[in-house]
Amino acid sequence: MKLVRLLQESRSTTSGEWRACLKWLNAYREELSDLDITPAQARALLYLQRNPDSSVQQCARVFGVVGSTMSHLVRDLHRKGWITKQHSPQDDRHVLLALSPKGHILIWLLHKQLNVRLPLTAKAS
Repeated sequence: MKLVRLLQESRSTTSGEWRACLKWLNAYREELSDLDITPAQARALLYLQRNPDSSVQQCARVFGVVGSTMSHLVRDLHRKGWITKQHSPQDDRHVLLALSPKGHILIWLLHKQLNVRLPLTAKAS
């Protein structure tokens, strides 16, 4: 039920909680494949839904991966049109990430698809 709680809460979460989220998402790999999304991509989109305008470096730190791994994931998400990238107004070297309109629709479908196997509206235990 940790995934339910993680998806419902609006507070920031630790990298350990995001690793647990990835484990849960791996259990729903079949449902995710119906949406043409990997568990790691789903985790990144869920994070950006709750933390828009995060940098690649912030995401890498939260997910506990190196920057090049996160950059590769971001490149795939951007190529699929699920996220937008823009340079930070404060520092042109940093790229800020946010969900695109297509990404918001995918998140809605993701919640709906996962709800088939695990009611996300149920109280977390």
